[in-house]
Amino acid sequence: MTSSDLLLTSIPVLLAGACLAVGLRSNRDRALAAIVTQAIATVLVLIGIVPVLSGGGAIEVIWPWPAPIESIAFRVDSLGAFFLAWSLPMTLLGTIYAVGYLRPSFAGGRNGGPHYALLNMTSISFVLIYSVQNALVFLLGWEIAAVAAWLLVIWDYRSQKIRFAGFNYLVSTHVGLFVLVAAFMLLHSKTGSMDFAEFGTFLAGHPSSQSALFLLLGISFALKSAFFPFHTWLPRAHSAAPAHVSALMSGVIHKAGLFGFLRFTLLSGRPEEWMGWSVLIFGGVSAVFGVLYTSAQRDLKRLLGYSSTENVGIAAMAFGLGLLGWAWGDPAIAALGFGGGLLHILNHALFKCSLFYAAGAIYRATHTVDLERLGGLARKLPRTAVMFLVGGLAMSALPPFNGFIGEFLIYSGLLSGPAPSGQGDVVLVCMAAVIAFVGAVSALSLTRAFGIAFLGTPRDPAVHTGHEAPRTMIGPMAIHTCGIVALGVFPGIALYLVRPVLALFTAHVPGSAPDLGDTLAPVVWACRGLALVIAVVVALTWRRRAAARTSVTWGCGYTAGNSRMQYTGSSFSAQLTSLFRPALPVMTREQLPTEPFPQHKSHLSTHHVDAVEQRMFEVLGQGEQFVQDTSGRIPEQPRFAFAAGLVVLVIVALVALGQGV
Repeated sequence: MTSSDLLLTSIPVLLAGACLAVGLRSNRDRALAAIVTQAIATVLVLIGIVPVLSGGGAIEVIWPWPAPIESIAFRVDSLGAFFLAWSLPMTLLGTIYAVGYLRPSFAGGRNGGPHYALLNMTSISFVLIYSVQNALVFLLGWEIAAVAAWLLVIWDYRSQKIRFAGFNYLVSTHVGLFVLVAAFMLLHSKTGSMDFAEFGTFLAGHPSSQSALFLLLGISFALKSAFFPFHTWLPRAHSAAPAHVSALMSGVIHKAGLFGFLRFTLLSGRPEEWMGWSVLIFGGVSAVFGVLYTSAQRDLKRLLGYSSTENVGIAAMAFGLGLLGWAWGDPAIAALGFGGGLLHILNHALFKCSLFYAAGAIYRATHTVDLERLGGLARKLPRTAVMFLVGGLAMSALPPFNGFIGEFLIYSGLLSGPAPSGQGDVVLVCMAAVIAFVGAVSALSLTRAFGIAFLGTPRDPAVHTGHEAPRTMIGPMAIHTCGIVALGVFPGIALYLVRPVLALFTAHVPGSAPDLGDTLAPVVWACRGLALVIAVVVALTWRRRAAARTSVTWGCGYTAGNSRMQYTGSSFSAQLTSLFRPALPVMTREQLPTEPFPQHKSHLSTHHVDAVEQRMFEVLGQGEQFVQDTSGRIPEQPRFAFAAGLVVLVIVALVALGQGV
């Protein structure tokens, strides 16, 4: 079989798995059907794309099709192969994780067939989005991913809160779809075709048309990838969805927006300089606000959701830098920008899936992800604690883990050389400072989340911690953790996937681009040395701990600590959040004592709400109130009603007259 046959065969295999998952009678058989068919499809796709990633040509097949599609160009170049190389395997791992995570629901009689079928449909959407070169079929894959994700989010649909989160996601993603359709309609009106190659030919010959399309496509892809301020659906959806769905949405599904941006960047050709600056600054704003919201959340899954807004912002900063290098004709800046962004996408997918899986293990053991109720989980969930810590260190871009590698390339690009103007140099240095600030606050967020959840003692006596997660949950988490360490110590594995994609972008820039392996060589050896030191220290500590005697130590008069003597999540980050109070509004719920000897229980809790979401609901509420007030006045004031009707008649008459002319 040819490479194209292997890739195309994966689609009916996944469809067959979806049908079996719905049709079989036991949840065990449904899960097995989904996992087996996804494994087969993943192997077929990986075998098919190996020649492309090894430097061979793109895989191309053209199918004749009835109008209005006319023909479907199936083409997998190195960009599509890069995304396929990890999207399908991670979806497979998420499906395996679902077996253990959803077991309590299955024990209660839930039918898991539709859920597994939707996971198969998600894999089909990846094959379509990353390989098809026809706008209508691309939109089909885009919509399959959106609807499948929505239905996966509302797994526990009996909860009104979860239904609202799913509705919020569905509306937001379809707003992005409408904007994308508008961009495709505009291109179709100019080319008379829905083929991406025709779009590229038109854009290359009409640079003046790039600006409007750049804005339309930018808004659509920003909504898909949850950039600030288009992120409001993200924290609610991640908080409501099962852990493996949150992991796949954040690590895999959201990346379709970044893929779309890169695909149309290649189609458009050399960008204007303002496009690079706008993407760079927009990404910086998204990264800053994303990490600030991350530092203040008490819901662990919302915290990880906001971290996704931060990390896609960092990726956008890298791509903005790459666009600037392309516009300036500087191959070094272009290579470091696009290379760093691609590495960061892959690295983020690995550590974010691992962190969400760890959050799922916490929820399965405690039935809560509220940091203010957790504590001391490292004793009951030691493996989860270790893997959460490794994922969090990678999220904070600390060596020797994979998150450091991509961000090091971005730093190198921002500080690599002079821009065409002095003002440009200042902005690039400021953007490097922004990434440093984001990394520092991300490290604070990790320390806060890990310390509050895993160290100390339980903060809520009503929370009873169960046992460690089953192997079907620990296995995918461990594989992602191994990937985090492997790509940090041996980044050549990731560079193998990135180099052919980078060649697509640097081919348009005159001059020779630097090899990213040479740029990373000094820090790679430092990371390997640091990893060796960490391994030795951990081994010695473990050995000494096994032989050490334990005894009660003097506690300054206290016989034992209690939950009220510990930091809360709010107090841990209070100093930072107070500095950014306008961006982090606080909602306080309190019942304070009013008597010298209170007879009633008092409480105080604080929540940092999303300023964008809060303002959006305020505007919607004001609009609803305005409509109610206006409609209430019409029956009471006949003159107002008559005037309103007259205006409507005049408008209708003018429209009819215009059509007649």
